[in-house]
Amino acid sequence: MPAGEYDVVVVGAGILGCASAYHIQRLNPGHRTLLIDRLPAAGQANTGRSAAMFRNVFNSGDNRTLADTSIDYYVHLAREKDVDIGLEMIGYLWLMDERQLKESAPQVQAMEREGVEFRDYSAGELKKMMPSLTTEFQPGGEHELMGLEPVAGGLFAKKCGALRPEKLVYHYVDEFVRLGGKVAFNTEATELLLEPDRKLGLEHEPFAWQESRITGVAVRGDLHGEIRSKRTVLATGAWANGLLEPRGMDSHTKAKKRQIFRVGTSGSPELGGLLRTEGFSEHKTIPFVILPRSGIYIKPVKSENAFWLGCDEEVNRAYIDVPPELDELQPEASHYENNIRPVLKEYFPAFAGARPSSMWAGLFGINSIDHLPYVFAESGVVVVAGDSGSGIMKGDAIGRIAAGVCEGSDEARLYGGASYSVGRLHYRDRKVEQEKWLL
Repeated sequence: MPAGEYDVVVVGAGILGCASAYHIQRLNPGHRTLLIDRLPAAGQANTGRSAAMFRNVFNSGDNRTLADTSIDYYVHLAREKDVDIGLEMIGYLWLMDERQLKESAPQVQAMEREGVEFRDYSAGELKKMMPSLTTEFQPGGEHELMGLEPVAGGLFAKKCGALRPEKLVYHYVDEFVRLGGKVAFNTEATELLLEPDRKLGLEHEPFAWQESRITGVAVRGDLHGEIRSKRTVLATGAWANGLLEPRGMDSHTKAKKRQIFRVGTSGSPELGGLLRTEGFSEHKTIPFVILPRSGIYIKPVKSENAFWLGCDEEVNRAYIDVPPELDELQPEASHYENNIRPVLKEYFPAFAGARPSSMWAGLFGINSIDHLPYVFAESGVVVVAGDSGSGIMKGDAIGRIAAGVCEGSDEARLYGGASYSVGRLHYRDRKVEQEKWLL
């Protein structure tokens, strides 16, 4: 089917692209807006391969506003609009050693003053609730070689949880289409169209001395040819540089590989009991647990009788400027064996013999400067990038801000009525508060 002309074309149907498309169309129901993706359905790339967790625990006011308002919108959908997005407010639990507890205390107190709800747990309380947790190590164990410290306590945050990413993105897609938006899957953007504002009909235009702008995208697949648009929104996540760099532009982000390993509880009463830990939330499961200092996390998935395990390692994980195709991203069993399981079994010995039944890999599109997203307009393209693994937890707010940028507005109205200056997320004259809650 030949491509056509639109007011706005949104490239990328992950959480940020879908939320942006919906809010653009919501603000302009008369617009001809097109959402495209190279895959057969929405949320099939990094959004669908994520841990799909959210939290409001940030000491950066920008992070907190973006996450808080997005979570409020998700709760509104689930509890007031009865939209099934798989929302489970299971909470986050940071297990901490003595030094972490002491170092984080001022930041926690500052966040509490800003309205973030916490509950402190002593090591004894945690051990009583989760008998399989090791809070004290015996002398001479492997933990000494690894530099692991005993669990001195835990910090539980309430306004945190999980959702089903495929259900969330299709809420946005369905509402987008209901408002008159058009969707084209199996449609790959191959290049950004760059044209002079005043065409002279000369070969090799535009020249350096001509004013020029992005006027759409060339595509192949179910749609093919050229899509012309007044605004092009690029929400391709980790793959943004592949389209921007040939035009001499930059997303100011790079990608890093992330992996998730699924471990079932079948045959292990101890793991089954840990999964169904009561007392933290109404869902009668352990929270999303972050182990001390290592970046290793445990996500309970009761519907699968399983845990999802991962590690957001920073050192010794290469940055990727323009990543490979999604199918080329293969998980590494050695990553689980060498980086996750050795730490995991020290704190939860029930995992000592556990092996993944499945595993998968995806990418974070990372802003390596301050780890907050970028939303900026440049030469006719609006770039939505750099969510640094927090696309779902901040997705609704970022979509509203992208819509504001497309409108040429100075402010975006977030869910609940908060006003946010869209210029804060530009890479120029950036005015965001950097995050210091890094465990």
